Amino acid sequence: MSAFTEANRRAFDDIAAEYDTQPWQRKMAMTLTHGVQERLDWFGVKWKDEGEAEGEEGKREVKLLDYACGSGMVSRALMPVVTTIRGIDISSNMVDAYNARARASNLSQLQMSAVVGDLFATPPSPSLSGPEYTDFDVAAVGLGFHHFEDPALAIKRLAERLKVGTGVLVILDFLPHINDNNNGGPGGGVPEAMRHTIKHDGFDKEGMRKLFEAAGFEDFGYEILTEPVTLKSHGEERVRRVFIAKGRRKPTVWARLTQWVSSTQDGVSEQVQRSLGRPGA
Repeated sequence: MSAFTEANRRAFDDIAAEYDTQPWQRKMAMTLTHGVQERLDWFGVKWKDEGEAEGEEGKREVKLLDYACGSGMVSRALMPVVTTIRGIDISSNMVDAYNARARASNLSQLQMSAVVGDLFATPPSPSLSGPEYTDFDVAAVGLGFHHFEDPALAIKRLAERLKVGTGVLVILDFLPHINDNNNGGPGGGVPEAMRHTIKHDGFDKEGMRKLFEAAGFEDFGYEILTEPVTLKSHGEERVRRVFIAKGRRKPTVWARLTQWVSSTQDGVSEQVQRSLGRPGA
């Protein structure tokens, strides 16, 4: 773990007990939750069918990876439309808070749980090598991206955990400070107490597009939430604008070829049926 990542781990361990307890934090969580839930169709994920019970035999599994999960805001926002949620965070205290909330919501460990881990280490944490941490339908990062030292590596590593061809990555984070009238520079738009944990001052649409495309994503989208959020600490207050970016992991060349062959065969078969004048052709 790098010195910068260690600083983030310590900082979030220190604030975990009070995370989401202040009125401004709860209001921000509500704003972000609404922003996520009103874009479910836009994300392009095949969500759990309405009324479908988790764990029913024969039912389709929809897996969510909540990275830098904190206390689980993104997990709770998407909980109604997925069947299995795995959170990962470098802060053990945040993981404890996440799991406590999951149990308080009467969700089993199988349905929703988090572990301590670092996907961006070299190599990634060995505890994340099992099958339950692969083939996700959707991966999300909620207001954690500006804490990552290497955004390009972060998106690449998250892409590797998604289903090829269908897995969707969702990132919620801040616009650059110049776009929301805050002080410039990394950490300039957040309270002083957390500025040493900030690596980036926000991300614009073209910057995010380049990151997604370089990591092998398609169907990129970027939308700015209508309502800004307010951060407060030690008498300081900052108003920030938040965006949501999304992209779908590209299918492999072989998958594209297989799909093309299948569609071609279907077309030929239909033509043959018509030429023979068979019923239903």
